[in-house]
Amino acid sequence: MSAHGNNASPLRISTRPARRVIFSVSQVYIPDDGSFEFKGPSRAYGFEAKSSVHITRHIAWSGAVMKLANAYYRGATPRIYLDSAPHFVASSGLLMSPWKLWTASVTMRAINRYRLDGLDAAIVASGHTVFNAAVSRQVRRGVELSLSADNLTNRDYYENYFVSRLSGSAPVARIHGTPGYPLKLTAGVTIRLFGK
Repeated sequence: MSAHGNNASPLRISTRPARRVIFSVSQVYIPDDGSFEFKGPSRAYGFEAKSSVHITRHIAWSGAVMKLANAYYRGATPRIYLDSAPHFVASSGLLMSPWKLWTASVTMRAINRYRLDGLDAAIVASGHTVFNAAVSRQVRRGVELSLSADNLTNRDYYENYFVSRLSGSAPVARIHGTPGYPLKLTAGVTIRLFGK
């Protein structure tokens, strides 16, 4: 779809229709070593939708949502639900493409709270929303300055479920709050010696 005005660039909107998502295995976070692994065989179903809008010649917005209605291991009785993976993920971004030698972006990503135990629905990790921003400017041909901020609101996130015990005592299960990446500022200079 597009709309035109006098001396204005067209408004362009592109969308991908919501679609059904079915997984045979699921990727989950392993807190012990900070890695990811596949769990399964499992069954999960839900939907995904994506959209982008070119608001002006230099400004664009994009967003995506994925929602799982259910996720569980196949063949388990009683049913064991998939843990350590959020069932709702969303992302959004506003981008300013080169305008008077400036480029900038603001992005957001969010997840909802999710199960940390396949049998006990009361053991959950809280969700989080994280914002990032970046700006850059070409100061002369082949030289660009940049500044980016990750986790703008300095949000603490990631909670993990562990079972631990002291020698000679019974195991104790608890949720450990582990801070995610704190606010991080990065400045840089890019110098292009060859090419365009």
